[in-house]
Order: sequence, then C-alpha cells, then structure tokens
Amino acid sequence: MIYNVFNISIIAHVDYGKTTFFNSLINFCKNYKKFNKNFFFINNNKYTIKNNLFSFIFLNKIINFIDCPGHFDFIFEIYKSIYLSDFCFILIDLKKKIEVQTLFCFNLSKKLNKKIFIIINKIDVFLKFENIKKKILKNFGLKNKIFYISAKYSLGIFKIFFLNNKNIIYKNKIIFVIDFLFHFILGYVLIIKVIKGEIYLLDYLKNKYDNFIKIIKIGIFIPKSFFLKKTFLNCIHFFLIKNKFINNNYFFFDKVLFYNFKKPIILIYFDIFLENDFFLLKLLENDFSINYKKKNSKLFGKGYSLGFLGNFHSFITFKKISILTKFYVTDCKIYYLIKEKNNWYFNYIEKDNIYYEQIMKTKIYILKKNFFKIFKYLLSLNFSKFKIINNNDIIIIIFYLKLNIIINNFFIELQKNINFFIFYEFFFHHFFLSNVKFISVLINNKIINELNFISINNLKNSIFFFYNKLKKNFKNKIIDIKIQFLHKNKIFFTKKINCYKKNVIDKCYGGDISRKLKLLKKQNIGKLKLLKKQNIILEKNILLNLMKNEKSYL
Repeated sequence: MIYNVFNISIIAHVDYGKTTFFNSLINFCKNYKKFNKNFFFINNNKYTIKNNLFSFIFLNKIINFIDCPGHFDFIFEIYKSIYLSDFCFILIDLKKKIEVQTLFCFNLSKKLNKKIFIIINKIDVFLKFENIKKKILKNFGLKNKIFYISAKYSLGIFKIFFLNNKNIIYKNKIIFVIDFLFHFILGYVLIIKVIKGEIYLLDYLKNKYDNFIKIIKIGIFIPKSFFLKKTFLNCIHFFLIKNKFINNNYFFFDKVLFYNFKKPIILIYFDIFLENDFFLLKLLENDFSINYKKKNSKLFGKGYSLGFLGNFHSFITFKKISILTKFYVTDCKIYYLIKEKNNWYFNYIEKDNIYYEQIMKTKIYILKKNFFKIFKYLLSLNFSKFKIINNNDIIIIIFYLKLNIIINNFFIELQKNINFFIFYEFFFHHFFLSNVKFISVLINNKIINELNFISINNLKNSIFFFYNKLKKNFKNKIIDIKIQFLHKNKIFFTKKINCYKKNVIDKCYGGDISRKLKLLKKQNIGKLKLLKKQNIILEKNILLNLMKNEKSYL
C-alpha cells in the first residue's frame, strides 16, 4: 500500500496553546485507534524546549505532527521544524490575538514555500470573531485556510486530517537528523526525516565527515510500538543505531550530498562540578544542542564545561540536573578572540592579553503601534547605528550589541521597561577590541589563581567591591594579610588586613608585665617566620563566598 506522508509543524507565539493542541491531537488519535500513550518526548517544567513528535496513520496517510518551542532561545528548533514540514499550522489565541512572533512565523513559512493553515484557538471563550477575522484577512490574506478549534475541549480537531499531498520518488538516499537521544531500553535512537530515497534495515549511511551509522531498526512515532522494514519518503522516523551518533552534521547520505543546514551557535558557557556525573551524561546524550568537554579543578574536582544556546536554555538544564544531583556552577563565560605573541586563538579569558569581543547583529521585531516607545528607549541607551525595515505590520529594528550585554539579561530588562512583547534574534557579525580587564589577586605577594576576576565597566569600583568581600572573609587571622590587585603587571590597589590583636598586658601588674612583653617578642619572631614560610590555602567555603554571582544548587 502506498502512503501519502504529511509533516505538520505547530508554530505560534509563547503560551498560545501549542502543546495543549498537540496533546489534544494525541488524545483524538488515541480514542480513534484505542492506542496507549507512549512516546519518547516529554515537556519539562511546563516549557517546550525541543521539537516533540507524534505520528498517526489515518486512511492511506501518515501524518507527523511537530510541536515547536515558542521561546526565542530555541529559535533554531522553529527553523528546523518549518524546514522539515509540508504544512505549517499557525496558532492564534483568540484572547491574546495576533502578536509579532505569529507574524514572524508566518513570514518565515511563506519564505520557505510551505502550505499555511491558520488555527484560531480558544473559541470556547465565546468572544466576537469579527475583529479577529478582519485582522487575519489583513495580515495573512485570503489564500490561507482557517480552522476554528478549542484545544482544551478538542473541538474542531477532526477536520484537519483531510489534507492532500504528493510524494516524488528519488533513487539517492539522504536523511536529515532531527534529534538524537539515549533510551534506557532501546539504546541509541536517531530521529530523522527521509529527504530522498528509501532506507532499509542494516543499511549504512555516512555524513560528509565519513562518520558511519548502521540502522538496526526503523520505526515511526505512533503511540504503539511500530517497526518497519523500510522507510517512507518524506516521513519522520526513528532509527535504532548500533554506535553513538557524532553530532557534527545534520545530513547522512549514501552517495552525494547537495544540501546545507547550519548548526545552532553556542553563545555562552558554564563550568559545572558535580558529586555524580551519571545523570548529566545521560542528559547530554538526550540534548545534542549542548556542547561539552571535561574540565578539572583543584578545588572542586572533576567537572565539565557546558555550552548553551542562551540563558533560558541553561536555566532549564540546570533545573533538571538539580532535581537529580547536587552541583556547583560558575558564572557565565563568553569566548573572546585573543592575541598572544602574534598568535590568534578563540577562548574565554584566563589570563591578561589583548581581547576582541563578539559584536552581535541584533534584530528586534515589533508591531507598528509599539515602534515609537521602543525606539525612544533604545535611543536613551546611546545606540547610534540603527536600520529600520518596514515589513507590512512588522517593523524590524537592526542594531549592533556586545554579546556580553545580551547575556546579562538585556532583553528581559528591555521588555520590563516597554511593557509589551518583543521577538528578537541575534547572530555574530564581527569582532571589536574589548575594554575587558583581567585582574590578578595577590595575597602576601603570591598570586592566587582561584581569585582572579574580570572587570567589564569601572575598574576601581570592581576592585573595591572585591576587596570588601575579601575583608569580610579574612578577618580574625593569626597574621597580617596584604592584598594587592594586579593588571598588566601594574599594582592598582594595595591594602593590609591586620591580624586579630588582644591587649594582653591590660590587667597585668609588676613582674607580670615584663614577662608578658618577653613572651610577645618571641611570638612576633615566630609570626615573622610563619609569614616567610606560609602557603596560602583557601577553604572551599571562603572561595564560594568570593565568587561573583555564584550559583549553588547544594
């Protein structure tokens, strides 16, 4: 039997009911075929952070539904799902109406020549449809079909299954890797879409780096376990593979590759140190958008350096790990272009050098009615280079911003000040000479590497702030502690924290005073010897208190 395959992505603004709609589709299919709900992807912490998949066989059709994330940290997942789809269901909340992200998703789907259907959700609230109909016709035109549904009560779901599509047969075999995960029972699972050809059991495929995969089993994402002897063209499948997938390319093929798809850019890094890394490694096997490498610390022991797509991506990941194990995580790190002895390399700051930081080309998408408010706010921040593009009801403001400013919650603060939703994206544009200053900390003339820090804005304020932290943690010591701050081989600040001293001769009389004075002289000689031979060893608790913006999940 020949099946027509339909790949449908569900895309919309944040909190418009995408996942509720996705779940209502699953429940409808479960009731229709009496299946048990059992599939690989689940949502975590009420946020969709990866593309969720579900397949359904209806008459002579295989329908693959893709539930997309709505948060801008996972915009790559939105691009990927639209790229893989034949149809795009753009969901509109009847209460919240049309937002800028809805228009962005519509324009992107249109640009990639996808068939678009408008889904009006939450019709159960009994609002007037006339105003929303006028806006839909104005923004989306007359060509796109409109469905009226209630995802909460599964109203109007049945109509969307009657779609038409045609498949073209190719001889070459090419697959697009959507995701990779590790299943405790099945082993290594690869989620793919067949771009060309038919793939059979025990076939070998390779990517452009000559990494091979051997296909042990082929399946589709219906709730009941369902395995096949070969794939369907244009369909989303899962492969059980023998070897671990190397996530350096999205396409595997048998002969020649003609496609190109850029990987997401890792922007921020954290160092994490755990008591037990078992759960972290399993999590990394199920989210190959995270870059990682091993890292050791004399203080914390074994750890990992993790790279994320953005702040929200890191927040969700650390939240999941904190449920399973205890760990320490450092402050966020950014990679800089570094010049050292006429050699250039890319790394985060670990010593004093010439640094070039990443400048990001930033695009903010807003509705016309909100333009002047946000433009006025951006001018108050002294942004000079602006480019403004008028695209129907969307205005795009383009400007350049340091990556360091972006990761320090620039867009969150922006949204608080303007009181309406913005949709944005940013990507690397060029390097620029940085004013970041690397500060070394000396205690009694010895550099303590664990205390080195970076000053971004005011050097004097940063040093004074850090000195006060040191003073609080080093009080009541046996010997005097001299603290110095070094930048480019110059001492910028020197101060001494005096040791704890008690007046021992205060209540002494006669011969007791002379005996005490002799004893104090001997003690002073001993302290001088101790000062010369001392090794500065800082306790873990002191270092944790000194770490700027330290996050502890213990």
